[in-house]
Parts: sequence; C-alpha cells; structure tokens
Amino acid sequence: MLERDQCLDQLTELLDTCAEGNGATGVISGAVGFGKTTLLEAVVSRAAARGYMVLGAVGSKVESAIPYAVVEQLFQSAELAGAETDLHVPLQRAKEEWSHLGMEAGAAQAMQAYHALLVELSAHQPVVLCVDDIQHVDSESLACLLYLIRRCRRNPVTILLTLGPSGAAPCEGVLAELACRPGVAHVRLGAFDEVGMARLIADRFGPAAAEQYAPGFYAMSGGNPLLAQALVSDHTARPAHPETGYHPVAADLFREASVACTRRSGLNGLRVARGLAITNGAGSSTLLARLVGLEKRDVDAAMKILTESRLIEGLRFRHPAIRSAVLDNMSAVDRTRLHHRVAGLLRNDGAPVIVVAQHLIAAGAVEDDWAPQFLMDAAKQALREDRVSLAEQCLQLADNCCQDQGRSHAIKANLARIKWRDQPEAAARIMLSLVAPARAGDLPGSLRLKVAHRLLVQGRVTDAVELMGPLFAGGADGTPAERLTLELDVTRLWLAFTYPGVHQQLVGDLPPEQQRQVPSHQIGRPRLSAIHTLWAVLKRGPDDVLVAEAERVLQHLLAEDDTISSLNSAIAALVYADRLESAAAWCGRLQTAATERHAPTWHALFTSTRAMIALRRGSLRSAAESAEAALRSMSVEAWGVEIGMPLATAIEARTAMGDHAASAELVNSPVPPGLFQTRFGLHYLYARGRHYLATGYYDAALADFIQCGEKAQEWDLDSPALAPWRTGAVEVWLQRGQRERAGRLADEHLALVKRGQRRTLGVALRVQAMTRPSSQQAHLLGTAVDMLQTAGDRYELALTLVELCRTHQRQGAAAQARLLVRQAWRMASECGAEGLCSSLMPKPVAGVPVEQPRSLPPSDDVVAGVLSEAELRVCSLAARGHTNREISDKLFVTVSTVEQHLTRAYRKLNIRHRRELPASLAS
Repeated sequence: MLERDQCLDQLTELLDTCAEGNGATGVISGAVGFGKTTLLEAVVSRAAARGYMVLGAVGSKVESAIPYAVVEQLFQSAELAGAETDLHVPLQRAKEEWSHLGMEAGAAQAMQAYHALLVELSAHQPVVLCVDDIQHVDSESLACLLYLIRRCRRNPVTILLTLGPSGAAPCEGVLAELACRPGVAHVRLGAFDEVGMARLIADRFGPAAAEQYAPGFYAMSGGNPLLAQALVSDHTARPAHPETGYHPVAADLFREASVACTRRSGLNGLRVARGLAITNGAGSSTLLARLVGLEKRDVDAAMKILTESRLIEGLRFRHPAIRSAVLDNMSAVDRTRLHHRVAGLLRNDGAPVIVVAQHLIAAGAVEDDWAPQFLMDAAKQALREDRVSLAEQCLQLADNCCQDQGRSHAIKANLARIKWRDQPEAAARIMLSLVAPARAGDLPGSLRLKVAHRLLVQGRVTDAVELMGPLFAGGADGTPAERLTLELDVTRLWLAFTYPGVHQQLVGDLPPEQQRQVPSHQIGRPRLSAIHTLWAVLKRGPDDVLVAEAERVLQHLLAEDDTISSLNSAIAALVYADRLESAAAWCGRLQTAATERHAPTWHALFTSTRAMIALRRGSLRSAAESAEAALRSMSVEAWGVEIGMPLATAIEARTAMGDHAASAELVNSPVPPGLFQTRFGLHYLYARGRHYLATGYYDAALADFIQCGEKAQEWDLDSPALAPWRTGAVEVWLQRGQRERAGRLADEHLALVKRGQRRTLGVALRVQAMTRPSSQQAHLLGTAVDMLQTAGDRYELALTLVELCRTHQRQGAAAQARLLVRQAWRMASECGAEGLCSSLMPKPVAGVPVEQPRSLPPSDDVVAGVLSEAELRVCSLAARGHTNREISDKLFVTVSTVEQHLTRAYRKLNIRHRRELPASLAS
C-alpha cells in the first residue's frame, strides 16, 4: 500500500456513496505487479469493518471458458455471507432459481435473476461486489457484471473491479463501455519512483540505508511494486555489510516475482517474454514474432504490457536476473529449440557472427551444414575482440558437429592455438593428436609445420624432421603457395637459431638457391622481420639497422596468439644487442598486456625474457625471482625445450648471488632430452658451468663450457652475446694457473665482440685484463668500467671494480683501492650478490676487531662544499653506479644535463672518470 493513500481514499468515497443508498463502480487498473489486488483487499477490509456484505470473485484463465463461472463465485460467497442472517432461506431458494436459469435459460433471463438476487441482498445491508482480474472473466459473467452496473445505480451496491493486462475481445468491449460510463471511478496505479523506493527501504532498513541504496534497488526493480517488495524481502535476512552496506541481490523471491509477472502478462506476454529471454536484445520485434509464432501486432501488444510492468526496456530485460529467472523457468527442450531457431533466423537476417554463434552454443548439438564454418568465423571474430573463452566454445562446438575430417583437423589446430595462451598442456595434447594425420598426408603444409613445431618443442626431433622434410624439399601440398612460402621462411629462420642441427639437416642438402635465409620479397612482413632480426644479431652481430628493425616490429606487430613468438624474438634481439633498457620497456608493456588479456602463457614467456634482461642488468634478485616465477607458471611439459631459458637464468642468477644450494637444486631439475640440441641448451650449459665453477668443480665447469663452445661453433652461433663460454673457460684456466691458454681464449672472445655491444665489451675487457700483467690491467679495467657503467650492468661493474681494486693494491695505491672496494661492495649489496659482498669483507685476525664496510659512508665536507646541489645529486648517483640515462630518469632532467653536471664536477674535483669519484658521495 506504499504511496497508495490517495487511491484508497478515492475508493473509500465509493463506500460512502453506497452508505447513502446509491450505487457506485470503481475500476482499479495497472501493470502486472503494481498492487491492484492489495488495494482491492484494503477497500474490502474497510467495507467489512462498516458491516457491508462483501461478494467476491477472482477471474481465472482456467475458468474463462466456463459460462457464468465468476457470477456463480459471487453468489456462492453471498450464501456464506448471509449464513448467519435471516437471509439464509431466501438466498438458498433464489440460488436454485438463478442456477437453473443461468445454465439453461437465455442470457437475459439469467442476468435478470442475478440482478433480482443482488437487489434482495442490498435491501438488508449495503453490498460490495468485487471481482479481481476481470481480464480473465468468462464472457457471460462479463455481460452480467455490465448489466448489474447499469441497473444498480439506485441501490446500495458498490462494484469494484481490478483490471490487469488484457487482450481478450470480450473484456475489451466491457472496458470500452465502462470507460465512457458516468459515475465510474477509474484508479490507475503507477510504479514507485525513487522517493517511494526510499520509503520502502527505510521501513525495513532505516533512513540511512534508504538514502544510500534506493537508486540501486530502483534500477533493478524499475519501481514495479511486486519486484521491489520481493527484492527488499530477499535482503531482510541479509545483514548489511559493515563497509558496503545493502546492495540489491537477486535471490529467490525476486526471481519468483519476475516469473510471476511474466506469467500474469497473458499467454502472449509469456511467449514474448521467453522469446526476449532467448534473443537478449538481438534482432527486431519482427524477428521475435517469427520466433514465437505470433502476429507482429500481438507481439507489440505483449511488449507494451511487459514494458509497462517495468520488466523490459526495448528488446532487453531490465536486469539480467529477470532474464535468468525466465530462462530457468523454461524447459531445457524449449530453450534448445528456441536458441536453435533464433540462430537460423539471425543468420538469415545478417546478424553478427558472434551473436549467432552464442545461440548455437546455447542450443548445444547442431546439425546444420553451415554451422562448422560459421562457428570458425565466429571464433576468429571473438579472438579479435579478445573473447578467448567464447572462441574456444565456438571451435569445440564446430569440432563436435563437423563431418568433414580435413576441416576437423583445422578446427583442432585453431583450438590448440587458442588454448595455448591459458592451457598450454591441453594445447600440446591437441597438437600431438594431429601427428598421425600429418604423417598420413591429411594435413596442409602450414598445419604440418605447426605440428612439427610442437614436436620440436617437446624434443621429438626425428618425428618433426619426418614431417617437415618433404615440405622443405618442395613436395606437393594443399596450402596456397605464397602462404606456405612465408611459413617455410619463418620456420627456416626459427630453426637456424633455435634448432640449428635440425636446420642443417633439413636445409643442408638443398640446392644453394633454396638455402637462402632472408627472402627479400618477404622481409617487410613483421613476423618474418622479427625472426630475421634475431637470426642476424646472433649470426653477424648487432648494428643500428637491426636494432631499428626490432623496434619497428615491436611498434607495429599486435600481440596475438600467432605473433607472441615473433614479439619475443624481437625483444631477444634487443637483449643480445645489449639494448637492455629498450628491451625491458617493451617486455614490461607486453607483460602488462598479457595480464590484462588473461594470457598466463604469454606472461610466462615475457617473464622469462624479463628475467634474462634483469640478469644482464645486474639485478640478480629480480632475475632469480622472475625466472623462478616463470618456471612455476607452466609445467615442464608445457615449456618443452624452451624451459632451458628461465632455468638457465635462474641458475646463473642464484650462482651470482652466492646461493649455491638453490642453484644446485635447479641444476638437478630434470630437463627435456632435446634441450641440448637448441639455443636454449647453450644458455643452460653456460649457466650450469658457472655454477660448477663457483662451487669448485672445475672439471665439470670446463666440460660444460667446452661443450657449449663446440655446439655454438658447429651451429655457427658462436656469438659472445649468446653464451660467452670462453669467459667461463678463461676463469677455469686461470684457477689452474694456465694464464697463457686463458689469454688466448680471452683474446678470441674479445675479437668476436661487435662495436656498440657495450656490456659484452665490458665483460670481455674484464676477463682479458685478468690474463694480462698488472701493468696492463688498470687501463683495460678502466675502459671496462666505463663500458659497464654506460650499459648499466651493476653486477659485472662490481666484479670489474673488484679486479681494479686488486690491481691498485698490487701497485701500492691503497687509498684508491679502498675507495673502489667500497663502491664494489655497495653495488654487490644492491644487486643481491651476497657471496661477492662476503668476499669483500676484511679477513678476521685473532684479537683484532673486523671493520665492516658501511652501507652509507660519511659525507665529505670538502666535496660537498665544492659542488653545487645539482652537481652533488648527479655525482652521488653516479658514485652508486647509475648510468647517465638512469640518473636523468631519476632526477627528471635530460641526459645532456647530466653530462654537463658531471663534466663540471670532474673539473672541480680534478678527476677524469666517474670511477674516481669519492665513495662518500654515495651517501
């Protein structure tokens, strides 16, 4: 009765008219669920309290075909009402008469009999005759009611009717007459507004809750009183959350009220509501009419009823919970039938493929010939919109209903490609299921290459070569020539730097013109450009052109399932070219994209690459954590031979940190058998060699370094930026006292370093200096320091400073040695190289306390007085080992400004290099 006071007062005035001896009629109308029956009952209660006789009946769709069913209800209630009065005997006699006439005599005689009985009843006391839902009343009873309304204007009879959604012709005729008849009061009930909703919530939960949560409750119910009451009742048993308070949740009562509203909207209303629940906004009212089998005018009328009831807005339900309730109220057979039918209708009308596909998925089994290809097209569109789960559902259903074996293989391959981003193990199993048809020649060449790629990742080299051999030899194939040529070129280059032995096996026997590595007419294509750039960096070393090409690929190639490997290759090219800042920036962006697009496999690959970047920047903790996170992200089966990359990074990082127990555990982890035939195996061998070297197993270390070198030379991948095996071997030979042999290896390594590879050059110079006499070491190490500071590898810089410190000690420059050891200790500490930090501690002497290096040395008053504040800030960061680029980023100034400050500071301090900066500046 909320917000119904005025309506109640208006109807109560009709009772007053009745008390004065005059008849009156009131019609209560409104949409479904708007409280018509509740208002009627309130008026009846007032009439009963005044001593009026109440005759009541309810219209029913079930009884709408039974003549005089409602009138009989009315006067049966009259008999009960008069059972305790003196009217009992006359009423019983009258009932027998009108019953006989009502069923067998003409309509006029029946109406006269009912009227006479009503007059007789009203002569003793005022009568209220009320009929609920007259839209469901039988036509004979409707005619009688209209007759009584006309005849009882001078009798103390009040007739109250409630009217819901109609559509039946007899009812419409009666309503037309009532609408123009004088003395008939029409009460139209409307929906609650937000103020009314706030009052309803306040009655249950208090004013504070009403003010805050009325908008949400109103938006969900639309102000439909039945839905609003159900919604509030659902929340009565739910205590308010201490922080979030009350929020509308569609529980049982709301769902039941939603279904009740649709059922009480008439048969057409129910059919249209179910059709709308299926289409969910797709199509038009014309399509909806074809779907539910009604005329368009009937659909429009039903939609008007549903709209007035606040159930729908346009072609959609107001809230998903209402739609869900209507769907759940349908049988599974009806839902399947309607989804399948609407899919065909929408397809014929040219609806978007995804919309049609969603209905096919909801229908389940599909037998239409057009469905498999249509679902494949929908999967492509879903991927373009990044709706991966929907794409998988489309392909799974397409595979289930596909009768063509060749198309089924293509569907499975596409499904594996999609699943790879979040279910790599499942993707691997699907691809491996295609090995048999690939051997039988039932797959096109491009698909055979993908199957072979998966076999190689799993380490099954022989099987992969068997599949790819005929394609490289120019065998017949069903793939378009241009597409197959591109796929072969990509595969050829990928094999050249990932599986070099397989590449030599497949390409080595071909004529020279077919052994080309770079097809000039294809080089502009981003996927091929990315692969070519990485191959060229490893093959002949980096240059500005290759770096620019890698950057171009990363700028223009979108992250998709088919391009992730290419993007990762472009970043790897930047890493091997020592462009670590750029590589880190791109890797971070792609990691973020992988997270946003819920692609854990992508994220694992970029996390592995990010770990390698962190290792080469000397961020050992970050490298170890990222590599180990990547290893945890996927199983060994999912990684395949590519597990060698994060595993090698984790081993090398933990070794440099001095955490030999952790690195030993990683070394003892099982690896795929095909790992040592790949580029990843070179990284692994070098990392394992570093672990053996650090733990004193020099023979094992040397064996790994030599094996790494032999494979790199055999495969023509002997790049100092890939796996610098010579530097490891140099350190082993130095441990054994074979300085001359170590020197030759160090010189060979340095000769391979290309111009612009500052980090690689710095490491090569440090190792070469270790093999030279003390008189030559200072210059080499000084140059190495400059290279590594520019490159930004803080761990290698710390190692170089340690060597430079030892050189100064041998030359008697104790003060400069102390300065350098403090800088080295600080950098090692920041990198997480605890083993190196420990080695820089003074050795304890009996009875003499050990002075530990301080993390923050005291400031130098002289230096602070000479330098300006800006110069002091720049020099303090430089003393801590930051590159000019890093300093510019931290201080939000240009690199040129940093260089100017350093130049002026060097002049004031009378030094020439940043390595000569006082250690106290680091504080």
